[in-house]
Amino acid sequence: MPVWKQWLIKIWTMQRRWLGFWAGCLLWFLWMIFGFWSMILLLVLAALGFAVGRILEERQSWRKILDKLLSDRYME
Repeated sequence: MPVWKQWLIKIWTMQRRWLGFWAGCLLWFLWMIFGFWSMILLLVLAALGFAVGRILEERQSWRKILDKLLSDRYME
């Protein structure tokens, strides 16, 4: 097994508090390098990219997703 796969498995099986710790360190590092608003923009764009990738991976239609988001239960 390649080293990078072993590394990813090791990270994925860590306890959640350590994952949160490292995520916090990463956010702090990004904030120090890019600044607050640039970091927020980076996180928003990363989340959008993740969402688009997930939609494409699951082969969902955009129409279904928009219908879910704009359904009547959310309008009340």
